[in-house]
Amino acid sequence: MPSDLQVRSVLAPAMLLSIGGIYWLDHAAWIGREGVLSAGLLGLLGIGGVFEYGAMMRAGGFAVARAPLLIAAALLHGLAFAFGWHVVDRELYPLGILTMALLFPLAVWSLGEDRMPRGLELQGGTMLGFLFVSWPMYLGQGICLRHLPSMLWVVLICKGGDIGAYCIGRLLGSKKLIPHVSPGKTVEGAFGSLAFSVLIAVALRGTLVDDLPLSALGAAATGVLLNFTTQTGDLIESLLKRQTGVKDSGILIPGHGGLLDRMDSLLLCAPMAVLYLHGVSA
Repeated sequence: MPSDLQVRSVLAPAMLLSIGGIYWLDHAAWIGREGVLSAGLLGLLGIGGVFEYGAMMRAGGFAVARAPLLIAAALLHGLAFAFGWHVVDRELYPLGILTMALLFPLAVWSLGEDRMPRGLELQGGTMLGFLFVSWPMYLGQGICLRHLPSMLWVVLICKGGDIGAYCIGRLLGSKKLIPHVSPGKTVEGAFGSLAFSVLIAVALRGTLVDDLPLSALGAAATGVLLNFTTQTGDLIESLLKRQTGVKDSGILIPGHGGLLDRMDSLLLCAPMAVLYLHGVSA
């Protein structure tokens, strides 16, 4: 059986090549509008991630309204294509409307005296999946449709941080970061992740976001900010897996995780990227 290092040495280049290929096709606007292909992929990842989340949580004994959650996620990711994303305003309406449409029936159902404890858990478990998985992917779709190179920049910063954490952690890691959440993560790996993200942010600034008013110092600050959210999202997903008693969120790559394991670094990063990029380009 291949070792973890062997699998990752194949997986990481394959993932980067896939990202580059999708970006090339999308940037050429072969299907009429730049960003549609990438936004569609993020939408599928959002729906698949919600499915994995629901299955993982229910297998761990937590209440999740899986069917309503999947329906809300599918509607949200489909609605991403209905807006221009030039000025972020109406684009935020689906987030609020679908969140309330998902929460309100669960809250009303929970009012029964015999359903209160289970109902509260059902509300919390369902809404966490929608907010933690669907919201970020929807906002990531918006970045694709507004300024596709920015999304590639963000993804490479995040994935570069993942690679840096793994490489530096294996080479130099000794002090555990948060062992009760993720035993494999080290302090040295966390600093390696930060360094890789900042280097990528600065190195690719002139190539991907040269039309944004962003200095080298600003790009470095963006790398720090996005890396912090990248590592936090990774740790939160690790916490969910620890609480549900599973090693991986799914079986996309047997022994090396599912969709959520591949996209966890974007789950808090994408909302932060939307806020930051909207601020610097406004």
